[in-house]
Amino acid sequence: MGMGEFIDQVARSGLSGKGGAGFPSVVKMERFAFQPGQRKCLVVNGSEHEPGSMKDRYLLESHARTVLEGALCLAAKLGASEVWFAVNENSEAAIRSIKHEVEAFNAEQLGAAYVLSDIALHVDRVPDHYIVGEETALLEALEGRTAMPRKRPPFPIESGLFGVPTLVHNVETVAHVPYIVLFGGDHHRTLGDAGKGMTLCTLGDEFVNAGVHLVPLGIPVRELLYGIGKGLRSGERIVAVQPGGPSSGFLTEQDFECSFDHVALAAAGSALGCAAVRAYGEGTDMVRVMVEVASFFEEGSCGQCPQCRMETRMLAAILRQFAAGKGSEKLLQQIPKVIDANVSKGICGLIKMPVAPVLTGLHKFEGEFRKLYGTNAASQRDNKTSG
Repeated sequence: MGMGEFIDQVARSGLSGKGGAGFPSVVKMERFAFQPGQRKCLVVNGSEHEPGSMKDRYLLESHARTVLEGALCLAAKLGASEVWFAVNENSEAAIRSIKHEVEAFNAEQLGAAYVLSDIALHVDRVPDHYIVGEETALLEALEGRTAMPRKRPPFPIESGLFGVPTLVHNVETVAHVPYIVLFGGDHHRTLGDAGKGMTLCTLGDEFVNAGVHLVPLGIPVRELLYGIGKGLRSGERIVAVQPGGPSSGFLTEQDFECSFDHVALAAAGSALGCAAVRAYGEGTDMVRVMVEVASFFEEGSCGQCPQCRMETRMLAAILRQFAAGKGSEKLLQQIPKVIDANVSKGICGLIKMPVAPVLTGLHKFEGEFRKLYGTNAASQRDNKTSG
């Protein structure tokens, strides 16, 4: 299979990036393939820092050979001379597993008729910090520096790891490649009932059937929650869901017929993201859930950009005020102003991450917010009267 046919099969498969953005994988591959130079790098991103996401760790622990074979297919067909497996430093079993497969492959190459030994394979630990999942911060970590996102341009495909053209793909994205090579892109697409292929998702511990599942893209969210997930362990009715990790917008019951895929979820104000699915029962304090989400991004910001540092801190601080019963209508109105003031600012995409969960949360759970500051206003009136 030549490079052209390989790229065509990936295009026909409809494979999209599984790290969160959902960008068509073939676009990055094609651009990378035509970059000049003898030294080019493929980085397989297994940093996986989103709360609740376990799919990449699962693949590296249980199917490391498939991940390795996918990486070798990409490197051989797109012209990468080096492959770097970047694995979260806390995923010891995953590190052992991929190292074992790399060593076994290198041993197999001795005396093999078709040799790929000119592709150098590396396994490297990366810090367990959310920002490391951003591809340029990941490259900084691999180069031994503090993980801080880089200004772009140049983009990694032009100048990435050690200044050479670099293709960064998520572990799961790479793991789909061997199947596409063996059976073709059209067949890969038909694996899902809706003709959109399959994806791994991680159902949170709150589900009866928690854990990592391979699911068809395009099924209704309701089927994912109650058919595959079997509902909540608590037996409560599910009233809200984040289908794609902490940066995805909240869905409520009227949205559960939405298709579980990138396009449909984006239209509903949410995202497929890394497919770490969190569900919340009818007794959940959703304001406190939003505080947890905003606090996660506050802590996850590297602090390099003043706008990101300010936005994440202010959003978390405002939501904490409400959770403490000290909210007000004026404070509520500050949230969209803080977000609007920072649109399109910041070096990387983290500045956008809290936006969807915060704005959808304000819209979907407005009543809970108004109850909190309504109680606060009544308390203030009572205090003035008693004074």
